[in-house]
Amino acid sequence: MKALVTGAAGFIGPHVIDRLIADGFDVAAFDLQEVDIPGVRSIVGDLTDAADVDKAVSEVEVVCHIGAIGDVYLAGNEPALAASVNVTGTANIAVAAAKAGARVVYASTWEVYGEPEYQPLDENHPTNPDHPYNITKLAGESMLFAADRLHDVPTMALRLGTAYGVGLRANSVFRIFIDRARAGEPITIQGDGAQSRQFTHVRDIARAFSVACRSDLREVALNTVAPEAISIKELAALVVDRFPTELTFGPPRPGDVPPAAVSATRAADLLGWKAEVPFDEGLAELMDSVVASG
Repeated sequence: MKALVTGAAGFIGPHVIDRLIADGFDVAAFDLQEVDIPGVRSIVGDLTDAADVDKAVSEVEVVCHIGAIGDVYLAGNEPALAASVNVTGTANIAVAAAKAGARVVYASTWEVYGEPEYQPLDENHPTNPDHPYNITKLAGESMLFAADRLHDVPTMALRLGTAYGVGLRANSVFRIFIDRARAGEPITIQGDGAQSRQFTHVRDIARAFSVACRSDLREVALNTVAPEAISIKELAALVVDRFPTELTFGPPRPGDVPPAAVSATRAADLLGWKAEVPFDEGLAELMDSVVASG
């Protein structure tokens, strides 16, 4: 099966590519810059350019649409940019997929639910996003599901947990804590540190994309999250255990999503997917990789 991965130069994209190759897919990579992965055809293009997207999608059977403004704080500071890439870019994917007869598996986020009305959050929970990031990600879902209904484009959204793993960007909380601790500098926790996330290892996310590419499910969104909730304070403590340094506390950071329990039961029932990488194992692997890279 021929697959296209958008956002191939980002964090999640290369891991999805590796998994697809291992599972026998013929993979092409799409991003603003060239991607150098053996056996993968790199296509340089812009999601907001319909002609670029049409050309890239025209020769594939399935699109793993991961490309986006994924930095929450960038989206908050530049909402027009987030809307252009995350909404218009996804609309371009939908139109191109309709022409090519391709399936689309979309990287959404559990944050589309907004303030919890009940917990754990399941896919029946109302979606009430309240930030340019999750607003535009939900709009991307809506664009694709409309294409499914109107133009017979098989689509599926994976509402991902907060991803972590080797290759995580330097401005992520993981890397900030690890890099500061390794340098002997204090780690500052924004707020009281009780805020938690169901951090989901990128290998588990990549496996979910591979399974979803071969699935017959369509016009469905599935929470794709690990079951274990880890607080920011717990994360910091694990980093300090490896790289001893001082823990300090600062004011809460605006734009942080309140903690919530999220259920991935439907992904297990319908897709046969469950997260497998234990958090302590994934974190140790990430810290090892940072040390090895110098």
